[in-house]
Amino acid sequence: MRVTIIGLSLMLATSLFSEKVEHLVPPLLEDSTIDEKIVCTRPMREGKFNISAEQKNNKILVHCYGHGGSGCTTSFGSVRRAIEIYEEQFAGSKVPIRVVGGGIIGLTAAIELTLKGYEVAGITAKELYDIPSWKNAGYFALVSVQTDEEEQQNLNRIGMATFKEYKKIYEGQHPYISSECVRYMPVYCSSKTESGVEDLEKEGLIPPRELVTLDFGNGVMHQDFVKYMTYFMDTTRIMIQLKEKVASLGIPIEEKELTSFDELTESVVFNCAGLGAKQLNNDDKMVAVRGHLLNLNKSAGTEHMDYMIYTKFEDGYVYMFPKCLQITEVNKEGRVIYGTLGGTFIPNTDQRTPEELQELDQTELAKLSNRNAYFFWGKPFGQSSQ
Repeated sequence: MRVTIIGLSLMLATSLFSEKVEHLVPPLLEDSTIDEKIVCTRPMREGKFNISAEQKNNKILVHCYGHGGSGCTTSFGSVRRAIEIYEEQFAGSKVPIRVVGGGIIGLTAAIELTLKGYEVAGITAKELYDIPSWKNAGYFALVSVQTDEEEQQNLNRIGMATFKEYKKIYEGQHPYISSECVRYMPVYCSSKTESGVEDLEKEGLIPPRELVTLDFGNGVMHQDFVKYMTYFMDTTRIMIQLKEKVASLGIPIEEKELTSFDELTESVVFNCAGLGAKQLNNDDKMVAVRGHLLNLNKSAGTEHMDYMIYTKFEDGYVYMFPKCLQITEVNKEGRVIYGTLGGTFIPNTDQRTPEELQELDQTELAKLSNRNAYFFWGKPFGQSSQ
């Protein structure tokens, strides 16, 4: 619920609500504060991730894909479960392994396999930079997936195992990811929004929630919000460090589009191909989910970089995360940014024409801009400084 109060003193505003008031500085939202508009396609598998193993056409295929927008949130848990299945079903055959997919799941699989003593012959990926792992906003929560009820327990187990790895990273105890890649900070969600961290709270992995009212200091207040503490994952830095670790282990990466696993000479393949698994594994449960983000520049301010927002609002979602570096296929060196705004979750976009996608992107980015502007400023986009 949005409450706009103009000209009231802080004392009066506070007395209106029973919850604790959180005073937050919003980002300026103007054309001049937008650094870049980002579009990505998440690889979601309906019902459940595919973490399994099979023998097919004289190859052992170990599948680990379909994570939707939760690849970073489930990476370590998913990869380690895939390796467990390989060892359970095929006794961890010590032959060279090919990893397919260059996102966070594929890179993590290559590293974890190597550290366990397996020979990884290389990583093959259709794309190295134009993938969701580089564009991911970085909120640690089990969101942006569609999971059957019977699969929810397994998802939680994988997510919690991954959460514990991020805790090691945050505490400086991880073997190949440094502590600068993770921040522990508040996230604010409306009480009617599934935050994706409820089970972490239930298991005692994060502190109990607090009921709060948000006050942006500009006449806009939001009542009935919940404050959680969780991790912000600096996904760009994580990907950089994963690639550095892959290189230090001597694992080659080739950029190549596969149409069949038969093109690979290795007899064991870890299939972390994301959306590419739809064709490679003939998986009709794979769904292309379009997402839209706005990256901010320094003129948007910096004080909003100390908290996160993830909430239902009006006709969609508002989220803001303190991402500070963006790498794309056209800017591999990266550029400094001052937060990422979102977001959208539009399924089955692979069924649209390029012209339809272009129209969709324009429409959704405009809606996203206005939705965030109304949430933070109570005004249309472009009027935050007026």
